[in-house]
Amino acid sequence: MNTDAMSTRSGDLEFSLGIPTHDTAMDLFDEIDYQRACQAYLWAVPAVGTSGWQYANTHYGATGDCDMVAYRDPAAVRGILTPNSTVAYVIAFPDLSATGPVVWEIPPGPIGGILMSFWQEPVSDIGLAGPDRGEGARYLIVGPGQEIPGDADDFRVLHSPSVMPFLGLRLLPPDTDAQKALLSQIQLYPYAARDNPPEQNRIWAAGDTFYQAQPEGMAYWDRLNEVIQREVVIDRDRFLLAMLRPLGIEKGRTFQPDSRQERLLSEGARVGQAMAQATTFFKRFTDCAYGPLRYRDDAHWHFALPLNPVNQRAAHYDQLDERAAWFYEAISSSEAMISLSPGVGSAYMSQYADAAGHPFDGSATYRLHVPPNPPAAQFWELTCYDVTTRAFLANGGNSGVGSNNPGLVVNSDGSVDLYIGPGAPEGYEHNWIESVPGTAWFAYFRLFGPTEPFFDRAWPLPDFEHLGR
Repeated sequence: MNTDAMSTRSGDLEFSLGIPTHDTAMDLFDEIDYQRACQAYLWAVPAVGTSGWQYANTHYGATGDCDMVAYRDPAAVRGILTPNSTVAYVIAFPDLSATGPVVWEIPPGPIGGILMSFWQEPVSDIGLAGPDRGEGARYLIVGPGQEIPGDADDFRVLHSPSVMPFLGLRLLPPDTDAQKALLSQIQLYPYAARDNPPEQNRIWAAGDTFYQAQPEGMAYWDRLNEVIQREVVIDRDRFLLAMLRPLGIEKGRTFQPDSRQERLLSEGARVGQAMAQATTFFKRFTDCAYGPLRYRDDAHWHFALPLNPVNQRAAHYDQLDERAAWFYEAISSSEAMISLSPGVGSAYMSQYADAAGHPFDGSATYRLHVPPNPPAAQFWELTCYDVTTRAFLANGGNSGVGSNNPGLVVNSDGSVDLYIGPGAPEGYEHNWIESVPGTAWFAYFRLFGPTEPFFDRAWPLPDFEHLGR
């Protein structure tokens, strides 16, 4: 290459005797580091999303390593990424470097849960879809580099890939008293204290909303740096960590970005977030665990979770874009969330725009006709979320309507008409989700215990019908 100049999408590049000039080299270093910041943003989406829930736990008072926080109060649940509006969530983040291996006692009953790494890599389902099959169990969670104790034969042993694992449970009874009864039986304590477990700190989150979504700007990198400093390095991530070094983020090094690094990281966070939004709301994936990503050709519902639920890998690559898309809009993944067995686990379908490709407008009213006999052995639910926060709509009420809702109006043939709009149609107040004018939303349709007509794709689910403003 002996040209004196080159026009590119990265700007005009100048050369002298075939190599970049000093100024061009400095510009190229900026471009390299900016591009790496964008890609590092996408790579880090799962861990920074988990960090948001860890911060929420602390916000609600979980300061001990084995403290558990239950999220059921509407204000507390409202800030979670794409939550369900019926169940209670019980979340804990033990620091295994401080506690050593921990015991997690799960009572028998209607509980669904998961153990994940801080990067949201699934380790094991818990409860109904887990090895205990809802009969209860004592799990022993062992961290990186930790050995299984010699006298642990009475425990189901799980290995956490991260120093701080994500322990999450969903208490499935719709009744709050029944959820609290289950919560009182859940135990989490260091294995070293098994003969005399400390009193459990179970916090029922209430009060103001704490949004779990990934923060914007430099706060995103502050959270990522915290994770990198605490966690072990795995081989898969070493190249990404190398890309972050020139930007000031390196394990064992204080993060003190200079003005250049801060500028590039800030720009990378803005564009990286836009890239995450593009991968989420305009999915360019065609396949998922169920086969084709689209549920049926006669409507625009897609399977929400594009990841391989076992290891987040395809045959010849790790699912980087799929992982960024899912964990930008949601929290956690497990085999139970992509059920392949009738009557077990759950299934999620999503829509991000109407049949014409327009975003759902919070100022307009829409109707969803749910045909008779939805294929759910337990219950089904439609939930709507704000596209900006990916959390419940800021409507002061409920963002979900489902088969468990008291007062739900059911048509004579067993079908149900649901409405999303700024005002409730007369007589359908219990079939209505209040939208927020000036805000776009997207929807999940969940099936708990999906049955054969779902797997066969025999049960139709039509598009939303736009009824006007």
